[in-house]
Amino acid sequence: MAARRGPGPVAVLALLALLGPGWPLRGARAALNLQELSELKYGLEILAEPVLAGQHQAEDVVTVASRFKQRYECRLPPAAVGPPPGPPRDLRLYNGSGVAELLRPMGTAPCLLKTKDWWTYEFCYGKHIQQYHLEESEIKGDVLVLGYYQSAFDWDDETAKASKQHQLRRYHSQSYVNGSRCDLTGRAREAEVRFLCEEGAGDYIARVDEPQSCSYVLTVHTTRICHHPFLRPAPGLAPQPIRCQPALSPAQYVQYVRAQVCE
Repeated sequence: MAARRGPGPVAVLALLALLGPGWPLRGARAALNLQELSELKYGLEILAEPVLAGQHQAEDVVTVASRFKQRYECRLPPAAVGPPPGPPRDLRLYNGSGVAELLRPMGTAPCLLKTKDWWTYEFCYGKHIQQYHLEESEIKGDVLVLGYYQSAFDWDDETAKASKQHQLRRYHSQSYVNGSRCDLTGRAREAEVRFLCEEGAGDYIARVDEPQSCSYVLTVHTTRICHHPFLRPAPGLAPQPIRCQPALSPAQYVQYVRAQVCE
């Protein structure tokens, strides 16, 4: 008999997240479809009727245990089970412009501005990102460079494809480096610009974050990339149920059946 394929880390983390703390995974026989998992919502149902542990040896069944050591067998919806998917059908059929081509007109468009608290951020596509203080439409004080354009995410690169991060989160990114020196770190400032689809919108900076000192993330919303299959918003899908039932040992199951007969 061929050995059964064990679960990958995605299956473990996904079920722990769904079941919450106190639900350690004891064993599993399924591999989750990462792309479907990112786009579907799941609802957890705990059914009262128990099953005989180990009776269901299917690819869509995983076994978990509560913090009280009660075991459950959970059946996953079909969309979440199976090998990682190939390219989406609409991508295989897509013969339009690539992401870089779709965004290229931004290079000749006016720079984007966003004021957040004291600072105004200026993003010039493919050139630079700057930060300064404005008073009555005039720059007051120093102009800090957050980075000069270095590179963009390459959708055709095999290493990039393997990461799947951009496809799952549906954004395109550019890197900007060698900005003004940061007094806190002693290193040059740097930034990542993330482009997200927003139907019917112009180009604008939706938010500016600084997850680490002098390292920035600018999120730009634009309608230019909305018809590209990787960047189009995922369609709304109905929640998919994950149904779990108490898994009893043979002795426990016999006791349960006898109790049902007596009733």
